[in-house]
Amino acid sequence: MSLDDRIRDACHRIEELYYETGGKCYVSFSGGKDSTVLLALIKMCEEIYTIPPNAIPAVFSNTGIELGITVGFVKWVKDNYYSNVQVIHPVKPFGWVMENKGKPVRSKIKSEVLHAYQHSRTDASILNLFYGETTTGKTMRKTRVADKDMHMLHKDFSIMASNGCCKYMKKTPFRQYEKLNAIKGCFVGMRMAEGGARESRAAIRVKEGGKLCTYEKGGVTFKAPIMDWANKDVDEFVEKYNVPLSDAYTKYGFTRTGCMACPFALDVDNSLKYLFYHEPNRYKAAMYWLKDVYIAQNVVLPFDEAYEREREREWRLRYEPMRQEMLRKYRPNSKLITDGVQLSMFDEEE
Repeated sequence: MSLDDRIRDACHRIEELYYETGGKCYVSFSGGKDSTVLLALIKMCEEIYTIPPNAIPAVFSNTGIELGITVGFVKWVKDNYYSNVQVIHPVKPFGWVMENKGKPVRSKIKSEVLHAYQHSRTDASILNLFYGETTTGKTMRKTRVADKDMHMLHKDFSIMASNGCCKYMKKTPFRQYEKLNAIKGCFVGMRMAEGGARESRAAIRVKEGGKLCTYEKGGVTFKAPIMDWANKDVDEFVEKYNVPLSDAYTKYGFTRTGCMACPFALDVDNSLKYLFYHEPNRYKAAMYWLKDVYIAQNVVLPFDEAYEREREREWRLRYEPMRQEMLRKYRPNSKLITDGVQLSMFDEEE
């Protein structure tokens, strides 16, 4: 499909949900590239008078763990580009979630299944984690724990994994907003090209006879107008229509934005590097709450010598012996198994 065809379909999806809900809809706005493209498409609909101007609020959840540069961009958007921006906040602070619900590890999917395993350690959860299979033998590649992360399945792995931060910091505030405003529809900037849980759920939805871009949850219709856009479509649209983007993309080279230094991000090391040099207070906060997760994921940060000393020590004395034990027990053919006697996690540092 050409970009013009993509735009036509996306605008039709926007118009469709707006009128189906009687205008009781909003945009889940993160300040990222995809949700800003979504705002640009809504403005296109306004310009050709298929929907009224400023009729759809763009709602931003300021969790307190957003990049400062993102918060600044959202304010700029409200003042200069799309005036109907509304800001909401979570009821529970991030620290409460970390202490009471667990921490994000690797990905939303892996955190979910690892959390279930840590609480029950049933045969089903072992199959899911060790082999990426359900009890019926169905392959679940995205839930399989990689060889490099087998230490996370050790009984002495002390970090409680959870994807609860997304629930309490993002989803719950939006559900409260929907209830308070009698919302019937929500636009989201999700795309299958992002992969992960979003791709999996969209594929399952279509396979079960549902729609690619639309789903229902809690009495609200969610629609993703650019669900089928590839990365090149987004980039072409941004360039052709001069869509404003956060400096996180244009100045600092981020490919994706979100909560600061989230362990789910594939380039969390680059996010932490940015924080270290440009938002040092947020770097300190990230380290306070999530340093143990970064170390457990073996995130290398050569610009932070103190962190690197701690990471190397933890891996030499604790995580590598744990990983070797689990690999030898469950994956004896793994290429990560090393010869020789492994140090105990209780050995003293040299």
